[in-house]
Amino acid sequence: MILNTIGFNYYKDYIFPVSVTDDLNALMIEDAQEYYKILHIKSGICSFNLNGKEYVIIGAHILNLNEQDRICFHEMIPARVIFFRPEIINAGFSFCTLNDPDIRLTGAELQDMFYLDSYKHNASEDKKIIPLSTIDSTGMDNITDNLNSLLTKQNTKFWPCLSRSYLYEILFSLARMEETNDNDISMANYSEHSKLAVDVIYYLQKRFREKISIKSLAEEFHTNRTTLHVEFKKHTGLSVNQYLLQLRIKIAAKLLRDTGLTLKEICERIGFNDISYFSKVFKRMLKYTPSEYRHIYH
Repeated sequence: MILNTIGFNYYKDYIFPVSVTDDLNALMIEDAQEYYKILHIKSGICSFNLNGKEYVIIGAHILNLNEQDRICFHEMIPARVIFFRPEIINAGFSFCTLNDPDIRLTGAELQDMFYLDSYKHNASEDKKIIPLSTIDSTGMDNITDNLNSLLTKQNTKFWPCLSRSYLYEILFSLARMEETNDNDISMANYSEHSKLAVDVIYYLQKRFREKISIKSLAEEFHTNRTTLHVEFKKHTGLSVNQYLLQLRIKIAAKLLRDTGLTLKEICERIGFNDISYFSKVFKRMLKYTPSEYRHIYH
């Protein structure tokens, strides 16, 4: 079984170190030790041994496995696996790089490391095993479908760039879920209004592509606009619109740095309808136009 994707339509024989499979037996082959793995367990009761420890999980989960992790399922269950290597996130990354405490990284590399924190050798259990809500599980399935379709059909010359962008989206979503789980642990310490702010943050991180207004958010969370504005700003130091804008620009910067997506495609990915407006906002926040910013890294 080949765990890379090989170019056949465009870039014939190009080796792209990402693949998607529904066959859990792929985890058992020797080459699997040369990849990070994202396992999406979709439903049911699943028991497995991970690095010598027994686990039983119920319902949808994500398992983040590094190249050293060893897993054995006691029975096969409906699941999907994404294999990828660290250099797909940043060409300067390797398994050694990510686990060297003395390595000196550039600013861009430090930002990219954010996506791979769960795959370090010292990653905690709660970073490796992430419960999913039904909505999150469905969303993960949809993005993975898009990724798999690009890898198997390769019906555009931009398939490598687009595939990377979907992988980034998946990793960003997982990092956001980890933060949400951390918040849930201490949720009992939140006031009702603080919980409102956390719920809105979760909503924005999931729906940032969509057209979102204060009015629609207030209706969604059964509150009024004043309470929403005051409590959100108290919790984050930002207005809802400022937070949403920063989130979108952060994702846009990542796509500009690490993919060849056009400005139009990036705008569509992050919820901007007007390229000119996006460029003005981007320059105001990062002091560079999108083209200038991309040129720094290419």
